[in-house]
Amino acid sequence: MYRQSIYEQFSEEAAILKHYGLDTLEPEYWVGDNDVRKSVRYSSTEGLNNQTNNSVSGGVLDDRWSLDDTDPLGLKKSVLWQDLSSSKRSTQDVLDEMQEKSQLLVSAKSFNPKYFLREVHKDTSYNDLLGGAELLRYTLDQKSEALRNLVQDNFDRFVSAKNTIDTVYGEMKTQCLNADNDYGVRGLDNALSEAINRAEQVFGPVLVNRNKAEKIRSTLSVLEKYKFFFNLPSSLMESIKQQKYDVIIRDYKKGKVVLESTMSSDASENNGSSNPSTEREVDDNALSAQYRKVFDKVWAEVEKIMEEMREQLFKQLTEPWRSMEEQERTINVLLELDTPEDPIWHYLDSQYKFIIDLLKESYQEQLNKIKAFTKSLPPFSNDTKEIALRLKNAIKAINIRDYDSLIAGKDMDVQIWKATLDVVKSLSDLLLRCLPDFWKLSKSFMDGKFQKSPAILSANRRRRQAMDLRKVEQCQNMAKGVIDLYASLLSEFFILPPLSSNQVRDQETSSFIPSQSDSVTTCYFLTKILNGMSECVNDINSINMASDVSNALQILMEQTRWKFVEIICDAWNADAKIFYSLEDWSLDQDNREITNFLRNFHIFHKYNSRSAYKIASLGYVSDDDDNKSSRISDAFLQKIKSAFLDSLYAYLDGLVHLVFSDYTPLESCDKEPTEMIQKSRIDPKQIDSRILLTISNLSNLKQFMIPRIVSQFEAAYKCSLVDDTQTLNDVINQLDGILFEDYLKRQTQKIRNIVVNGILSGDVDWYNISKPTEVHSFVFEALLSLVIVHAQVSDIAKPLVNRTLTALLESMARDCLEAFRKVVKFGMGGMLQATLEIEFMHQTLSQYVSKEAKETLQHIYSTIEQLYDTTQASGNLDSELSSVKQLLVESRKNTTLQFLCFKKPK
Repeated sequence: MYRQSIYEQFSEEAAILKHYGLDTLEPEYWVGDNDVRKSVRYSSTEGLNNQTNNSVSGGVLDDRWSLDDTDPLGLKKSVLWQDLSSSKRSTQDVLDEMQEKSQLLVSAKSFNPKYFLREVHKDTSYNDLLGGAELLRYTLDQKSEALRNLVQDNFDRFVSAKNTIDTVYGEMKTQCLNADNDYGVRGLDNALSEAINRAEQVFGPVLVNRNKAEKIRSTLSVLEKYKFFFNLPSSLMESIKQQKYDVIIRDYKKGKVVLESTMSSDASENNGSSNPSTEREVDDNALSAQYRKVFDKVWAEVEKIMEEMREQLFKQLTEPWRSMEEQERTINVLLELDTPEDPIWHYLDSQYKFIIDLLKESYQEQLNKIKAFTKSLPPFSNDTKEIALRLKNAIKAINIRDYDSLIAGKDMDVQIWKATLDVVKSLSDLLLRCLPDFWKLSKSFMDGKFQKSPAILSANRRRRQAMDLRKVEQCQNMAKGVIDLYASLLSEFFILPPLSSNQVRDQETSSFIPSQSDSVTTCYFLTKILNGMSECVNDINSINMASDVSNALQILMEQTRWKFVEIICDAWNADAKIFYSLEDWSLDQDNREITNFLRNFHIFHKYNSRSAYKIASLGYVSDDDDNKSSRISDAFLQKIKSAFLDSLYAYLDGLVHLVFSDYTPLESCDKEPTEMIQKSRIDPKQIDSRILLTISNLSNLKQFMIPRIVSQFEAAYKCSLVDDTQTLNDVINQLDGILFEDYLKRQTQKIRNIVVNGILSGDVDWYNISKPTEVHSFVFEALLSLVIVHAQVSDIAKPLVNRTLTALLESMARDCLEAFRKVVKFGMGGMLQATLEIEFMHQTLSQYVSKEAKETLQHIYSTIEQLYDTTQASGNLDSELSSVKQLLVESRKNTTLQFLCFKKPK
């Protein structure tokens, strides 16, 4: 209804303008009837008045053909060369063209001769123009003659009309038809004014209300038609709260299409299209300026909401706690919204800065914890016993595979190790938590995964794609920066060479190593630290980054491995030098002839050796020769081999120190080893007990322990230690000889004193003594000393019994030989007595008689025989010897229980 009223009002105004031939309702001048402008205006008003099926031909062309458009020169049929009735052209275009072509019509006031000749006869020849000029002069002459004839024939009428007009004019003046009285229409004007005022009073409110109603109906129609558009801000806010980004993008794009359609409809109206169908669409879709302001205001609110959502989404991209899947969805939403800033690059840049800051912050935080913890600890003691005690507890833990006890330990060194492990674990966890997702998104970005749909691709995409190569390099540089920072922080902590150098060089002991940490604990934690680093590096390498990006990790691992091997070797040798402190002289449960000291050393040596191998090869011991991954470089091999041998030599040196030093229990709670003494009668405070056990340990070390340790080392490190093993055996033999000689020295001295005193004390007159009736007491005393030795050795190291008694018998035989050689002469009785005692000794210790002892005994018999004075022979020598043999048998029989230990077992 509103639209209909507008058109009705417009039609009325157009009719008035057409009737009076005016351009406007408020004209400033009057134009003649023959003026082309009148025709133009007529056509305009008529065209606007006929809305349903109007064309320019109905108004403009009808008036145009009422004018004289013939060529005054008679050369052309018409001066208008183009048909103006095309329905494809708008009314305004036709009117403008008619205004221009009126200058070509000779009957129009705006006729322009120059323009006429230039436009109409620009191609006419000069001769034709001359002919046309003659025709024009002839025509004008004919018209002038006709005009003169017309005036002559109607002169009386003209005079009569002129008089009538003058008479009427005079009467009008006399009857107040003048300007002062509005030419007699003042009363009519007053009546009309009064009628207008009354009409406004009566119909004004009605018309105003009608206009308001029409506006309301029009507004409701627009609201109903564009209900979705006007509800768009609230629906977007609700979808944002529910995080329905797909719905948001769909509604936003739909709203944008609606807005663009209204703009295009308005543009069509402004262009003044004359197509009927187009005009109908304009009627349905065109919006007034007032509505356009409302639409613009609603869309401004929509854009404000969307901008806030974009800012919120960009803020989410900087929140590292969000998952990768959530961030990818956010990036895809921003890409669909065609943001001026690249969301992918925004995320990568913020994530890179976050990872860098997080690594630095975590590293500094862990360092501060270590510093605070170190300050809170009491100062370390330089007492070797404390280090040895921690080493003993660590060996006990790894022997029963109770590795958790190492972690749960309350010692100061363990606490520092745990803090060090936390440094590496913290940095590695951060790297594994952040870098793979960062590189995954970078890889997707470089591979072009994040691209907008073809419907929204624009020049911005081309500009973005042109920057991809540069951003690819930047992505790689950022990933490399993260890895380099991780490597540099650990290099700084472990005091490694600069990452720019891959040369292995010696470094002083790192400050991160606790000053009193034992080698076993050091191996355990260094292996655990390196395993954590290795797992981290392997996981990073598995995401397939460029080799130059992850090169720093390879350098870091090589330098760390070398550094850790150095630390292990130093701690290994240092503990080997004090390992003797762990000897508590407790016997091995499986072999009572050796101490647990040997088992502990094997555990200690094997664990350190395997730990060094794990670090050097980043693998475990393997017997497969074809497994090339288990081989280590020559530099590592030489370093570990040197530590391996040095620790063995240090251990052997400690055995000597252990024997010749007074025994002091390692733990303050240790008391006299009463239980051990009761079971084995071993007193570790006695040097003889320590020597015998040590000799037994050396024997086991040579026969079993060294071959086993060397074999394991050779199998693991794929090398040969034949020469080194021989050298070790030589050293063991030397130590064995030194210790055994020291033990024999004290035992033989006792026996020598007994034998020498018994033979040369003067109590026995070897020349005048009577025939023997019994064995002298010094022989029993000497043999009883050997019984004591036998008992001692049997209790401590039974395998040494034969060796010990054989050596003592040899020594005692030499002492007897030396003593008998000092006797001047033997009489019959002396010769028989000496023979009885030597034979008694010989038969009692028969199973210990060695070749050397046998020869010495023969020398004794020869010496006695040589010193025998045959002049004292008073009877049959054979019968005397028979009686001595009988006495010998009786003496042996009488001492069977006393010397039962010397009896050879069946």
